[in-house]
Amino acid sequence: MSKAARERTARERLAEERKRQAAKQKRTRTLLVGVAAVVVIAVVVAGAVLFKNKDDSAASGYTGPLAPTTVAADGTVTMAQPTATGPTVDLYEDFQCPICKEFEEKSGATVKKLAGQGKIKVVYHVLGFVNQQGSVRAGAAAKCAADLGRFTQFHDVAYKEQPDERTALTLDDLKGFGKKAGITGTYDKCVTDQAFAPQVQKNTTEGLKLLSAKYGQQAGTPSMLVNGEPISQNTMFEPSALERALLAAASGPSSASPSASPSASATAKK
Repeated sequence: MSKAARERTARERLAEERKRQAAKQKRTRTLLVGVAAVVVIAVVVAGAVLFKNKDDSAASGYTGPLAPTTVAADGTVTMAQPTATGPTVDLYEDFQCPICKEFEEKSGATVKKLAGQGKIKVVYHVLGFVNQQGSVRAGAAAKCAADLGRFTQFHDVAYKEQPDERTALTLDDLKGFGKKAGITGTYDKCVTDQAFAPQVQKNTTEGLKLLSAKYGQQAGTPSMLVNGEPISQNTMFEPSALERALLAAASGPSSASPSASPSASATAKK
């Protein structure tokens, strides 16, 4: 092979090698770009998940100190610090009311926080009319829990585990709620006996009558009175607006507006 031929062959091999190297570098760059893109996406997704978890944690409930609860002879349960000087918040709920569950998910943490800080006194009125059987059973079970100092825990579990309003809560369901709420002692027997059912029925009749008079319309749950005056459901379902209204009520007469008509699923049937 001539010198010229050998040089040409060498140049050709060099050119081929450079092509292979260029192709390899291109594949490497493509791979690196792909990996970088995956890393960026992973970081973004992780950040989004952390942000969502933080949001969910904030929205899921108040985690600060809870105000103690006391039970009155009429079956109402008061959640308040001994030194609470703020407004009295009467909250009317039914454990089988889906709109009550929505209220608790949105604004329950605000109510607990302000009560825990000693800024309001909350009086729970447990009614039983949304599901004629299940609601009364649940109300009676709540009184059993309240007598054992575990009303707030039962309350939260009952709304978290709430079935469709058309499905009546059973005694076994309510015993299960008690277990999840950490209630022991005489709770199960108290639930079985349903000794507080007549009291729940009496409170329901009187509560709906009072709410009808206050709202001037068909009564339902959830409903809230602040210092005896109705507060609008628009305010109830907006945590920041609710907090402003409750704190404002501490310094003077409540400026709460009449409530919008309650949802049909949570309205007393006449």
